[in-house]
Amino acid sequence: MNSQLLPLLLIMVVSTAPVAESFHPVSAIIQRTQSRSSSPSSSFLKAIADPPMPPGDKRKKKRSRPKHGRDVVQRVESIQDYKDLVIEEAENITVVRFYAKWCRSCQASEPLFYKLAADFHLHDVNFVEVPLNKRTTILHEALGVPSLPWTHIYHPDAGLVEERKVSKKHIADVRKSLRCYVYGECDLDDEPASCKTLYGECDLEDGPASSWE
Repeated sequence: MNSQLLPLLLIMVVSTAPVAESFHPVSAIIQRTQSRSSSPSSSFLKAIADPPMPPGDKRKKKRSRPKHGRDVVQRVESIQDYKDLVIEEAENITVVRFYAKWCRSCQASEPLFYKLAADFHLHDVNFVEVPLNKRTTILHEALGVPSLPWTHIYHPDAGLVEERKVSKKHIADVRKSLRCYVYGECDLDDEPASCKTLYGECDLEDGPASSWE
């Protein structure tokens, strides 16, 4: 058996509780979560998720605007990191960016993603990055990341509610989605990215393994 699969299999055996799906502020979110119930990312998330803990009674410390967005973006290097920073986050919305160093589209959109992080950090939104390298390849594959750069948006009560492109051309759509979940400014006509629009960014085969970290 491939040694890379062992950590994933162990987590799948130990943690089998499904992600909570009790938060449905608008019908659009219900449609999005239901439409992804059989996707690779949903199956993987259910396999590694633990039951969410109820929010504590402690008051949150008010956040201040960072000097640079990259200062508040946390980096994932393993399945355990992803579980700790994303799956087990019980209070805040979390935005995850999947990227690779060799991906030109990722490089072009990176400043805009960091600007997004700086803007929404004040509103208690967490930002996480998952680079594509030898340690995280299995994570990208298990979550069904189709192209780079790619993003997931998680709500603490509803789980994965959005997955879409986050290239320079599409960063405005990600900002619009965040406004929906943070401020409640949801357009019910909005639809998640369809299979026809998943491609056109950096294919995962474009970067040779030797260029990974």
